[in-house]
Amino acid sequence: MNSTRTSRPGPSRSRRVALLATGATALAALLAPNASATATTTDAPTPSAAATGPKEGARSSTAAHPGPVLDVQQAARAQVDECFTSIGGPSPEPKDGACPSGSQPKINGAYVWSAARSGDYAYFGTLSNVTCNASSTYSGDTTPYLVKNADVCEFGKGASAGELGEIYGDARTPQVLRVNADTQKVEDLTPASDPLLKRTVGLRGAAAHEDVVFLFGQLVNEGQTVGQGLSMFAFEGSTGKFLGSKAYTDLVSARGGVVAADGNLYLAGRAPGVNGGRVLRWTGDKEAPFSFEVVAQLANDPGYLTTFKDRLVASGWGTQVPGERGAVSGGPAKVWMSPPIPSAGLTFDGAAAWQPIFSWDEYDPDPVLSKGVAWGALTEWRGELYVGSYNQAAVGAVQTMWQAYGQPKGDVLRKRDMLSASRPTTVFRISDPGTERQRTTLLYGEEKLPVYNPNTKRWTAKANLLGQKPKFGPSGFNGNVGNAYAWTFTVFQDRLYMATFDSTGLITPGAHFTAVNNGLSRTTKRSLESVVGPSLKATLGGGDVWRMDDPARPAVPETLDGFGNRSQHGVRVFLPFEDKGLLYAGMASSWNLRATAKDRGGWELNRLVRGEGRGRLDASLPPDARDAARRAGVSAPQP
Repeated sequence: MNSTRTSRPGPSRSRRVALLATGATALAALLAPNASATATTTDAPTPSAAATGPKEGARSSTAAHPGPVLDVQQAARAQVDECFTSIGGPSPEPKDGACPSGSQPKINGAYVWSAARSGDYAYFGTLSNVTCNASSTYSGDTTPYLVKNADVCEFGKGASAGELGEIYGDARTPQVLRVNADTQKVEDLTPASDPLLKRTVGLRGAAAHEDVVFLFGQLVNEGQTVGQGLSMFAFEGSTGKFLGSKAYTDLVSARGGVVAADGNLYLAGRAPGVNGGRVLRWTGDKEAPFSFEVVAQLANDPGYLTTFKDRLVASGWGTQVPGERGAVSGGPAKVWMSPPIPSAGLTFDGAAAWQPIFSWDEYDPDPVLSKGVAWGALTEWRGELYVGSYNQAAVGAVQTMWQAYGQPKGDVLRKRDMLSASRPTTVFRISDPGTERQRTTLLYGEEKLPVYNPNTKRWTAKANLLGQKPKFGPSGFNGNVGNAYAWTFTVFQDRLYMATFDSTGLITPGAHFTAVNNGLSRTTKRSLESVVGPSLKATLGGGDVWRMDDPARPAVPETLDGFGNRSQHGVRVFLPFEDKGLLYAGMASSWNLRATAKDRGGWELNRLVRGEGRGRLDASLPPDARDAARRAGVSAPQP
């Protein structure tokens, strides 16, 4: 929040800080893995859209630069696809993006949720109305609500309720988009008539190999929640031809795949219930694409999957069962590494050799909270492994604690627990992973963390179990408690880019869910919606991307405001085209009633190319945000 005073009455400073914590640590639940997934703003400069990539044959410079080094061009964005009149009312079709009198434009498309490259083409899958889907999945609440000029959820009165039930009444058929990286032509390849796609709540994962592109979706039937099955769609990469679809019941989610050193495509997927997950090797081809062999069974759900030299590495999660408000089972989360991959590929015989190389409870001193935090994005960069954390949906830790110890009564104690249990994005570097020489370094995190004592019912600060001070800064990169999730990491032109999910811009549209899921009062809900939400969106809103140029130096912000759109709460997927000098950034936004010129809602697809470099971004926090971070045990950013 700004320290500037206005004539408008508001809560006291202590109440504003508490409300800040409530919003920034709870709203990420609206983008949760199991869920599918009018503020005043300040002006922010928009980067130039005229830059081009480096000349052919030129070597990318990796010299450290204090400010942004990428320029942004918009490749595509979600369109106005409905006109909203009232909850349960008629939904006229827009004409050229305009809606008739008595209605307002609505943008259902919320996420670019998955991405894969095949030759010169980029393939993307989308997700709609994530706040609505997540809210009903987590809390079970299907009460329709409207936040004026921000977001609407209709549930049982929504357009999809007849087919999918009230939980997913706001779901819409996801899109499959293909972009030519040379011409930037965008094609919609959505197989809209496919019956499986009509029961798919978002396309969460993608992978490509040998001219076949896969997109994976979360499958539901009427009256069910996600976690019931996985839908898979295949395309011919070079032509975009639809090859067919298949439903799986032994998997319920898959994020993506990687081609390893042996030349095989591997996927990671979640098993039903709380039974961990599996790693699969593709054994099919273009004529019979849906053929896979299980090569590993892991105790954790495997989230992200990457390669490290001749091995695979997976970030582990606990499981958030729908209906349990985000509490986590199956933790603590571990980072898993495969044995060296033989030339013939991994087989299940080698599954026992998969080993955990690092566990969240080796860092977090709280015995219960350490089971409620997951691992997020991870990647190899310059011979070392970089791993980020994920406080699952920003409610995983606190709801896991409440499940163990019981929920306190009243807003004051509940907000205290929500803030103290917060574990913003934490980043580790693992050198020589999986060997006797392995070293784990805390890059962004906390020397001390809040730990709950169930006997005294109080919180105290205890040293992290690594006994380390963070090398570069506090969790959240700059102490922003809203940075709950290391959403996607990628290496582009020998720089490491780390994108977070920043919940500070979602507090207004998500206030209803926050109050219902955490048992908060209507007064708190109204404050989140009309006071805290607008203030935080104006100051901290918009997804963050942090860039490392040199392993020995701290990261610098590439953007702190969603590349100039504060309604975009993060880069959900990166897709690099190194040979073409460009990087795609698939964005996420949940403001479905904000079809405006500035800070527009709905997903965006940005094309990032190397620019001239601009001045350093101010990464300091407003006073109230800094105070909330301090109260959470998150230190203020260093100069």
